[in-house]
Amino acid sequence: MSFLRNKVLPWILSHKILLGLLAVLAALLGAAYYYRWEIEEKVIPPKPQEPRTVTIGKASLTLQELNTRDLTSESVDRIINFFVKDNVFYLARRSSDGTTTTLAAFDLKNGTLFPHREFGVKGIMTLRGEKLFGLTLGSNGDLYYVYKGVHTLRDGNDIESLKGQTTATRIALLPGENEAYLYGNDNFTKATIKDGAFVDNHPSFLHNRAKPFAGGVTFIQVMDNGNIYAGGRIRPNDFNIVACFRQDGTLLQYYGSYRQTDKDSIYNLVDMAIMDRYIVVIDGFTLKLWKKDGAYLGSFNSSKLLGGDLNCARLAVINGNDLAILAYVRNAKTGLIDLKIFKLIFPDAQ
Repeated sequence: MSFLRNKVLPWILSHKILLGLLAVLAALLGAAYYYRWEIEEKVIPPKPQEPRTVTIGKASLTLQELNTRDLTSESVDRIINFFVKDNVFYLARRSSDGTTTTLAAFDLKNGTLFPHREFGVKGIMTLRGEKLFGLTLGSNGDLYYVYKGVHTLRDGNDIESLKGQTTATRIALLPGENEAYLYGNDNFTKATIKDGAFVDNHPSFLHNRAKPFAGGVTFIQVMDNGNIYAGGRIRPNDFNIVACFRQDGTLLQYYGSYRQTDKDSIYNLVDMAIMDRYIVVIDGFTLKLWKKDGAYLGSFNSSKLLGGDLNCARLAVINGNDLAILAYVRNAKTGLIDLKIFKLIFPDAQ
């Protein structure tokens, strides 16, 4: 009994005190972590920018600039991707020497974009690889990109497939995310995704400059119902169109005129976004809009719409009714381009 009283009991009590101290320390560290995040978030003005109404045709849209920390890039060409998934904004940019690419994630709160805490380090993931392309994210958290083949980052593991078998530069996931289109550089192939690897890669219906894109396919967006929207040139160095296809390649609808004098012609297709009821493209320094039924609504001059000599660089669908616009302007003092993000809200029924 004396041994239990003199040795064992003090040991248990001392370890209980130690465990208690460790628990208190963990709680303090957690509180400090979140306090630091709150302090960092308060660096950005919490007051949202004032939304304003813009009108095109008979449609009234709402435009709002989102508050962000300073976002820059050396050039528009170094912006690898800009997309929104599950209400998280993602921006991928290549470094100045081209050897790394950063993917930054942001949460939108009251008109302000804050780093997404659950992603990477302080909301940023850095990937190594010279001239990495096609960076996109799956619903299960898998990260896909093209670099001397196709890579899947899953739980810290790099699954490489199709090494030396594709020169595609972009990836478009199909509904269910068990298949994907690989496109760019005159490629348009369809591959199966099995255990993170891309297999059974074979030419699909728009492969090798197939009609109506004799000039090549530039952008692909696959909808939840499986319909494929493709943007590209009708002939080399000619006008662009956006076309909607069924999965079997049947053409359903196209947007953009083949004639130079028509207002809805698309000469320089910079990006496109397919929404529930609307089609939006960046044509050079102009934003052009259609209804899904093919009716052309009109266009906005980018700098007049956004102000501050800003031009549209990328588009991303937030949900079926809201659009994110990544815009840029050259900073004369730094020589870099400053990036701004806007939210454009479309009417529900118009």
